[in-house]
Amino acid sequence: MTQSTQSQQTPGADHDTDVVIVGGGMVGGVLARALALDGWRVEVVEQRAPQSSSSFDRRLTAVADAGWQYMDTLGLIDQPLAAAAQGIREVRVFDRGHFGLTRITARSAGVEALGYVMPNRELGERLETLLQHPPAGQAAVRYHRPARYLSHETDDAGVSVQIASDGQGGAQPTWLRARLMVAADGAESPVREQAGLSVHRREYDQVATVATAMPARPHRGVAFECFTTGGPLAVLPATGGRVSLVWVARGDEAERIARLDDTGVAQAVDTAFGHRLGGFSAISPRAQYPLSLVTASEAVADRLVVLGNAAHALHPVAGQGFNLCLRDIRDLTRVLRADRGARIDPGAPERLARYQSLRQADYRRTIGLTDGLVRGFSLDLPLLGHLRGATLSLFDGVAPLKNRLVRATRGIA
Repeated sequence: MTQSTQSQQTPGADHDTDVVIVGGGMVGGVLARALALDGWRVEVVEQRAPQSSSSFDRRLTAVADAGWQYMDTLGLIDQPLAAAAQGIREVRVFDRGHFGLTRITARSAGVEALGYVMPNRELGERLETLLQHPPAGQAAVRYHRPARYLSHETDDAGVSVQIASDGQGGAQPTWLRARLMVAADGAESPVREQAGLSVHRREYDQVATVATAMPARPHRGVAFECFTTGGPLAVLPATGGRVSLVWVARGDEAERIARLDDTGVAQAVDTAFGHRLGGFSAISPRAQYPLSLVTASEAVADRLVVLGNAAHALHPVAGQGFNLCLRDIRDLTRVLRADRGARIDPGAPERLARYQSLRQADYRRTIGLTDGLVRGFSLDLPLLGHLRGATLSLFDGVAPLKNRLVRATRGIA
């Protein structure tokens, strides 16, 4: 896609588009697809060139069953993406070194899979095709990339967004005029900051080490969540017999892990995991990410919706982050969908207030779940491990509790 050549404008000009999305990663891309299907004119401002976005790297993402079905309704699950995704047939949660196990199976939930582990890169390729070269009768989404958000101004009729497109002559400031802007520009969102929305931040003093590996025994579609004193270790099934590793450790332990060679990492993971898959080999290049909880004070402002990590950057425990974003997109598009026979303003205050009200309960539940798991299972106190094991057994044995856990696992808010 070539960069935008739109002539420079000033705030207050006629609308160029309906919605401007700042951030073209996984969240911004899926939102653009959903809005375009509803007939909205959409433009995306993205800093990186196609397929160089950090969203579409070699990492894998666990998508819950409900999120996967929603993505399918958007036409995102084509044959290549489906073939590259591994179904999760079972989830086992345990606390290392203590009794107690919570076990959830797709069969008991009455579904083919509890979720799917997909490669981010394949999703990026599918989005690129649909947004830039949509099927006949569907509008393409216009991209400005590489381009940076600079500022925005709002009035009663719309929002003016200033961007800098990196042309051959250097940064060229340009104004885009829309009725609504969506900030999908990450946990350190410049849009959110300029809008004056405060954030609550909790540093976990933990670092996630991410890689893939080949287990000695077949994973059989089982996803494991192993709680250790330093943080959770997730071992997720992937295609080709491999597994995705997300190992969370405290700062000093994470530094030690970073210094290990591949053999050392494989042995350390196997020990932490209790040898359940017989060991690991063929460790992929690793990446590390400091972890914190970042939540915006408000999900909306004047003609602005804050979405994805800009609204809520979560700990990876329980794999809730992207699934919460998908529910944001689903509910936003529902609220913005045109009423029967009526012309609507997608940035109208009452419509955005309706969206924020609709999302609050899900935010409280999901953020409370992830934060509670991190704090409750990371404490290393006498007898607390036995209490955690008893809690896992309670969730496994009491039907109402387990049903709620099944719904959360499947991504049903």
